[in-house]
Amino acid sequence: MIDYLFSHNILTGLFWESDSAEGKGSNYQQWLNRIRKTHSQLVYTTADGGLLKGYSERKFSDLEPFAILVRNELGDGVYHFTAENDGDDVYFLIVRDNKIIGGSDKVVTRGFFDALISELSEGEFAELGIKKISESWIESISALCQQRQLVIKRKQKLFVIGVAAASVFLLVILAVLLNMMLS
Repeated sequence: MIDYLFSHNILTGLFWESDSAEGKGSNYQQWLNRIRKTHSQLVYTTADGGLLKGYSERKFSDLEPFAILVRNELGDGVYHFTAENDGDDVYFLIVRDNKIIGGSDKVVTRGFFDALISELSEGEFAELGIKKISESWIESISALCQQRQLVIKRKQKLFVIGVAAASVFLLVILAVLLNMMLS
């Protein structure tokens, strides 16, 4: 399913910066500074107007982050789906207070996911519902993203055609002016 998402220009596996990164240790700060320098940055706005950041090794120009799509469509919760056909890998995402929690948006083994869910049900994320994302929802989101990508590509083509037409027009005007000056 992860390959399906990527083939439809939807990106998973971003490093989401915690909104309380200042209180972390120096090793975390050094790691985060290295990530900021070497990865593409995506900034999103929370409901309260705060800015949070995600980082990826891939460029965002043609890709849409899956975590933001889930956050916008489904809200708070612990979301998961089986990442591959064999059922050994599970994708999970945690959204709380309209913020993507750092360390989620990952594919992990089934055993790790089961241990994580048992910890989450007793810890600070206990109030969040655990929800399985259906394949039909993923397919509908993929279709919407493909439509958006087509609109973006159409706009890019129109921009290039407009620039080319303006350039040709200016060249014709310049040629006419030059011809008038020389004659």
